[in-house]
Order: sequence, then structure tokens, then C-alpha cells
Amino acid sequence: MTDLQLTPADYRPAPPPDATLRIGILGCGNIARNAHLRAYRDFGYRVTAACDLNPDSLRAALDGFGIPWGTVDLAEFLARNDYDILDLAVHGHQRLAVVEQIVAARPPGLRGILSQKPLAMRYADAERMVALCEQAGIVFMVNQQARWAPSHRAVKLLLERGVLGHVYCITHFHRQSQDVAGSWFTALENANIVDHGVHYLDLIRHFAGATPLRVKAVATWVPGQHAVSPMCHCIACEFEPSLEIMAVSYFNNIVRTPELYGYDWYLDGTAGSLKMGYNEVVVTQADSPLEKVVYRIQGSWFPEAFGGSMGELMRAVQAGREPLTNGRDNLK
Repeated sequence: MTDLQLTPADYRPAPPPDATLRIGILGCGNIARNAHLRAYRDFGYRVTAACDLNPDSLRAALDGFGIPWGTVDLAEFLARNDYDILDLAVHGHQRLAVVEQIVAARPPGLRGILSQKPLAMRYADAERMVALCEQAGIVFMVNQQARWAPSHRAVKLLLERGVLGHVYCITHFHRQSQDVAGSWFTALENANIVDHGVHYLDLIRHFAGATPLRVKAVATWVPGQHAVSPMCHCIACEFEPSLEIMAVSYFNNIVRTPELYGYDWYLDGTAGSLKMGYNEVVVTQADSPLEKVVYRIQGSWFPEAFGGSMGELMRAVQAGREPLTNGRDNLK
């Protein structure tokens, strides 16, 4: 009989048994302070050094999280020997040049890099970074941290238990609005698909356990929008026919009425169906179609998932294996 028992201990991310690897953080902006560093503090990780070109951002990180050392000088930071993992939290368009500097300097204690997503805004840049780290023998992981969000982990665990049987249809709906005048997001070309939408394309691969052969997309502009690129898109994923699965992601990121914001996934399989939102997972099974099992999910994507992804890199470095969202896999 399929195991339908699911507790918070099953799906909430936790630090590895050995969380002693030291972290240096490069980039101390809002997301680094409000998600990365909060999660590292909550998970008991050791952040030993920080670097940011903006002295105000650096000072906020040092003071807010008790980081013992920091600098605005990248060369000085890369000469340090007091971190094992580098959290690379600079913008995507800056990342290749910084990775080139990291590999050239090769900080004495460096064993792994956690690069924020999206890995790059151009595929060639992403490919170059992966190759550089492979050649240097540095474990390289992309922080597709959505995989460690409690609700997403709950879904993956149920799929691994075979609760739905063979999954043949994955449908994702996302409705919100990031079309804020003057924001960095609206000024970033292709931000909706490449910067934000990459989460859901990665989750489709994660839930399907496979990479699409090809994708087909449509997008539209909205009259009067602030963003430099379309904010609404639909992406259909075509898999190897023998896998017998399809997936679609619908993303409207310029919904004018917050009352109708939403975040939902539907997964249909031969043994049942599942619906997932931020804080709830509902399962129905074909052998008892009038009954449903409702899981009220504890924990949150921000900042909890960031502790989970860093924990995965720590485990990988310690075990001498590739992390789940390694750079080579992320190129897919």
C-alpha cells in the first residue's frame, strides 16, 4: 500500500550532520541579506567572510549577521583562506567575469561555489563558467533553491513513493505582478522567463525526473507595462515520447488585481492526482476517488529553501560527489 504519511520532518530542509564548512559570501545585496544569510543563521552555518563593492550593503551584512570580516576589495577577499564554500550572489550579467577571477585567484581553502540563479543571461556564459570550474576541480552548484522549498519537497517525496503512479501531466499556474516602475526586474531583458521563470522550468524537470527534448513558448506584452520584456508567457515542454509525459507552465506576472494572485501545480498520474500551492498539498487516488488527503505544509520557501540548497552543497563537497543542481545539469 502506498505510504501517505507525511510529516514536517520528512519535507522541511535540514542542515547536514556536519555543517562545519565555512562560507564566504560575495555579494551582500537585499536577497543575500534577507534570504541567504537569514537561512544560514537559522541553520547554524558559519559565515566567516563577506565582500561587496557597496560599503553600505557590506556593513549591513556584517552588522546584521555577525560576520567577522569583510571587504569591498575583491582581490583581498579572494586571497583569504578562511572559507570553504563561496556563495556567489552577484547579478547574472556580472557572474562570468567574477568566476574567471575566482578561478584565476583560486582562494586557498575553496572547495565549492554556490552560484545564484539564473546562472547567466546567455547560454555561452553559463557554459564557460561550468567548464572553468570543472577544469579547476571546484564543485559548482547553481542555487535552484525552489527544489528545497517545503511544499516542493513534499510533492517530490510523494512522487518518489509512487503515490500518483506514472505521472503523465504536469501543469503550473503562477499569477502575481513584478511590473514595478523603476525596479531592477523591469529593466532586465527577458527577466520573466530567464530570471524568475527558470524556477518553474527547473521544477518541471525535477518533478518529471527528465529534461524536455524541446520547448514551445508564447508571450505577450501588456499595454502600459513598465518591463522591457513581456511579462506573460506560456511554455509547453515536449519530452521523449517513450516517457509518456507532458508539462506546461502558465505565468502571468502582471496581474492587476492582487485578490486573484495564485500559485498552483497540478500533477496527474495513473494512480491519482495532486494539487499543490505554497502551503498545501492535496492528493486524491484513483482507487478512492471521492476521498482526498490534505497536507498543511509547514515552513516557507524564503528563507528556508536557501538553507536546504547550501546544505546540499556541503553534503556534496564532503562526499566528493556532484550536487543535485550542479552546473553541468543546470545547463539543461
